[in-house]
Amino acid sequence: MHRLLGLILVVSLTVGAAACSEDSESDSITTTPTPVTSTETFTGTVNQLGQSVHSFTVSASGSTTVTLTAVDPLTTMALGVAIGTWSNSSCGTTIAYNENARANVTALSGTATVGSYCLKIYDSGNVPESWLVNYTVQVVHP
Repeated sequence: MHRLLGLILVVSLTVGAAACSEDSESDSITTTPTPVTSTETFTGTVNQLGQSVHSFTVSASGSTTVTLTAVDPLTTMALGVAIGTWSNSSCGTTIAYNENARANVTALSGTATVGSYCLKIYDSGNVPESWLVNYTVQVVHP
C-alpha cells in the first residue's frame, strides 16, 4: 500500500512538473512598449485680459498632464489654461480648458493622440489692471 501510494505521488509530481514546464515554454508574453515621456517647460507673462500661447508636439498616444509650476507676483492667483489644436502657426479649436488653474496642482490631464497642440495661458478674470503676471507651466506628454 505504501509502495503504491509512493508510486502515485512520484507519477503525479512528474506529470505536474512536465505540465508546468510545457506551459511556460508555450506561453509567450507580448508587451507594448511604454512611450517615452517628455516634459516641456514654458514661461511667459499675462496681463489683464491677455493670453500667451505655446506649441508642442505629441509623438505617440498617451497620458498628458499640464501643471502651472509658478505664478508670480501672487502665487495663489488662478489663471486659465487651455489645450487646443495647433494649425498653421495659430491656436485653433480648444480641446480642454480650466479657468481656475493654480500653481502646483494639475490643471489638465487626459490622453493625447499624435499631433500638434497649443497651450494657452490666459487671464480668466483674476489679473488686476496694472499687473503683469509671470508664469511657468509644464506639459508632460509622450
